[in-house]
Amino acid sequence: MYLRERMARRLKATLLISTCFGYVPLAQAQTASTENAAPAAEEIVVVGSQIKNSVVAGQLPVSVITSDDISTIAATSGADLLAALPANGTVNFNGTDTVSNGVHAARGDVASANLRSIGSGNTLVLLNGRRLVQHPGYQTEDSVPVSTVNMNALPVNGIDRVEVLHDGASAIYGSDAVAGVINTVLDGKFEGVRVTGEIGFAENTDKMKYSGDFEGGWSFNEDRTHVSLLLSYYQSSKVWAHELEIPGASDRRPFVEGTPFEGDTAFDNRSSSAPWGQFTAATPIAGLTSSGGVFHIQPNDVAGCRGALSGGICIDDGSLDRDLRFDINRSRTMSPSVKRGNSFLFLNHDFGNVQFYSELGYYRARTEEYRGESSILSSAQFNISKDAYWNPLGALGNPNRVGGFAIPAEGVDLTLTNYRVVDAGLRHIQVDNESFRLLGGFKGNFGNWDWDTAGLYSEATTKDVTFDRVSNSLFSQALNRTDTSAYNPFNGGDLANPNWGDGTPNAQSTIDSFLVDVGRFGKTTLALADFKVSNGGLFTLPAGDVGIALGAEWRRQSYMEDYDDRLDGTINYTDAVTGAFVNASDIMGSSVAADSRGSRNVWSAFSELAVPLVSRDMGVPLVRKLDLQLAGRFEHYSDVGSVFRPKFALSWYPVDKFQIRGSYAEGFRAPNLEQLNTAVTTRVSTVIDYYRCQASVNKGDLAGLGACVGNDRVEERRLGNRDLKPETDISYSFGAVFTPTRNLTFTVDYWHIKQRNLVGIFGAENISALDYVYRSQGGTGLPGVLRADPTADDIAFYQGSGLAPLGEIIQVDDIFTNLDSRTSAGVDLGLYYQPPETPIGKFNIKLNASYLDKAYQGLSDQAKLIQSTLGDAVPLEAIGDLLERDGRPKWQASGTITWKSGGWGAGLFGRYVGKYYDTGIVQDQTGEYWKVKDNFTMNLYAQYSFLDGPIEGTRVRVGVRNLLDTDPPLADATYGYDARLHSSEGRFFYWSVQTRF
Repeated sequence: MYLRERMARRLKATLLISTCFGYVPLAQAQTASTENAAPAAEEIVVVGSQIKNSVVAGQLPVSVITSDDISTIAATSGADLLAALPANGTVNFNGTDTVSNGVHAARGDVASANLRSIGSGNTLVLLNGRRLVQHPGYQTEDSVPVSTVNMNALPVNGIDRVEVLHDGASAIYGSDAVAGVINTVLDGKFEGVRVTGEIGFAENTDKMKYSGDFEGGWSFNEDRTHVSLLLSYYQSSKVWAHELEIPGASDRRPFVEGTPFEGDTAFDNRSSSAPWGQFTAATPIAGLTSSGGVFHIQPNDVAGCRGALSGGICIDDGSLDRDLRFDINRSRTMSPSVKRGNSFLFLNHDFGNVQFYSELGYYRARTEEYRGESSILSSAQFNISKDAYWNPLGALGNPNRVGGFAIPAEGVDLTLTNYRVVDAGLRHIQVDNESFRLLGGFKGNFGNWDWDTAGLYSEATTKDVTFDRVSNSLFSQALNRTDTSAYNPFNGGDLANPNWGDGTPNAQSTIDSFLVDVGRFGKTTLALADFKVSNGGLFTLPAGDVGIALGAEWRRQSYMEDYDDRLDGTINYTDAVTGAFVNASDIMGSSVAADSRGSRNVWSAFSELAVPLVSRDMGVPLVRKLDLQLAGRFEHYSDVGSVFRPKFALSWYPVDKFQIRGSYAEGFRAPNLEQLNTAVTTRVSTVIDYYRCQASVNKGDLAGLGACVGNDRVEERRLGNRDLKPETDISYSFGAVFTPTRNLTFTVDYWHIKQRNLVGIFGAENISALDYVYRSQGGTGLPGVLRADPTADDIAFYQGSGLAPLGEIIQVDDIFTNLDSRTSAGVDLGLYYQPPETPIGKFNIKLNASYLDKAYQGLSDQAKLIQSTLGDAVPLEAIGDLLERDGRPKWQASGTITWKSGGWGAGLFGRYVGKYYDTGIVQDQTGEYWKVKDNFTMNLYAQYSFLDGPIEGTRVRVGVRNLLDTDPPLADATYGYDARLHSSEGRFFYWSVQTRF
């Protein structure tokens, strides 16, 4: 009943607001005009070739998303558009799945491109044919730190088309075009005024979306001057994880009951950091603590109580029971609220033989989200003095001292080893992204030569602020006060709900004494100047005219990362008891990250030839047409040297309706500026200590190393490397295009990419495994693995295992380096059909599919040593066969069907993502991985355009995203699904009104 009432209220509100959106411009409405896609010859001229009006572009594997397609996809962001491309892999920068890296991650309104599933940094993204500035901040993919262009910075409703070149293009465009090129073309020639408003709501959550768009175009000076203006605003509300059953549950074992993974603790992602504090006493207390002095707080009704405290809680020895772990997903948002604005101004003027063109673009977005309460790191624990007011092992006279145990009269110092400061509240995160783009250029012709030159400057900034973080130093002081104003970590959580909340919060004045706001500011710039000329008829061969393009380019890129003083090592965590340095970061739960900056200059030159070898007029049997493309590009980097890469492409028509095409290209990708210039950055990783696991195996507690689960929270220090070399690659493709009728086309293309000298890190998990291998062979372990001194509990744990006791891993050093090769291969399929007009209207059908046939990461010498020693018992991180693993399904497909008849129209979009396996979950007996099931979703819309009458030019549309209300498949991820490939948004209804003046 409540759901129906809520939907009814939303429906009334939506209809009212939609009416308001549509009513305002009606009095000035003029003639209606349909959205016209660009002619086919223009759609691919930019991404396929630099030769103006060259037919070479049509010989390459290119797909085009038109404005009609965008309407059918119902995209509200660049991320939605990318998801509609079967050739695009995981969207690793997505604003949702960034919990693990915290303030160090590229959070907020950001989306990345990842053609061929070979990584975000391997796809070149252009706007109107020229580069876009990189988004500030980076993330790590497959152990590789990468940066990206922010696709969300483009106004979806201002896009005329998106051109996708599924072919290596470094020889034409330079670095990053390894997997292909995505060129977004905005409508800079629009005439008139068009206004659109849209509103919608999700059926399964409280999420609502609003958008408004304005497009205007005017011509002056006898049509020689044209001005276009695009304005776009988008807003969506946040979604709490607890609004949905699976995302809201950190313990997902109930959802795998009845499967071979029933009871697998790998699905229990509750945190061992809880308000039930865990401590180590400097002096063990018989009957109260373990032999190593370890104890924790728990409710009285949990078995094992040793010493009673007030308020229904007690002390138990040893580590925290699993049943008391904290349900972290109940107190954080799954997707942030977003407010996004885009504007683009185009000014063009025709001087006759010379044309001036310009772009001025501005983007700004703010996201708001909440993360769970702060918890401490193993490398930043807290001493609690025996004189601290709330210390239950304090000196005689302390009102909180536990009675009945042989506690020394002077008291015992404690170490707070694991704790979540729940009563301090959630962390409120606000991210402001901003960018602008200024471009001016001239183009013209002299004789048969076309020329084009332009200058561009673009800048992007990110301000990431988290409110109500905990200062380690100030918290240490609050713990060690000697009066009632001290912070009490011994009062436990919520007795009524032990896995969440805090029923006995400290005084707000005490909490406020250690809360601080923490920020990170990032900035990237791009300056570019280029000059290029082309001639479609340089000279004539028997088969036709030879085309040529020549060009030169200079660009300067820079970045800077400025972390808060409490994060970059300026203000350190110092112990309030001893005054000693503890950790370079003063923020609870966050590792240190040094400020960094870097820049580079790149000079490049390219040439391209389009050579017709055989024409239809020559009458060669089985060769109706044969064309060759040759290209080469030289680039010199001020920081990593020079590189030259060629490309060859061939198109053969044995008969008019059948084309065979192929290409060979050598590409490159320069190390990004963060990889070269970052002094040190740290991440907190959950790592399996294989040496400790082997002890459990030896004692019979584990069946084998494959049953190990990562429990240790380890600081991974990642170090930049100025000696990195560019990555290189060789790619080839061949395919066919069959056009049996004018309106029907089939395409199939096989592609293969071999990358070498991949920049990355070996990975903390792999380093832990290698450390164990060295120790198993009689060595002393890796020097980059730092362990704590073994405690009494550690010594007790290793007894009977035959292994020498070691302390836990607390830090791992990992330097960016050139690793081995990666090979990827697959097949793209396409069907495009525009049947003849029927009595019920016109139809247009597009189907695309991508099959990933190979994804193999080469093994370094170190990886080979691990594999030869441990075999398959230890899965190597991001190494070996990656096919159908961790976000790389074999199959992805999408399709659109649109229909128009008079003023009526409709569109249907479907998307399929195949199955793959989550290697983070291993079945104990069989060694099988958890299967992430395949997924199919559909979007549908219907519309009516008024072709005459008082509201002529107005279009009304109703639509449903995720028509079938399909849930994302279960995966061992932060919110129980892979946010890089799937969406948790259920059935979503929307209404839009558009009118044209």
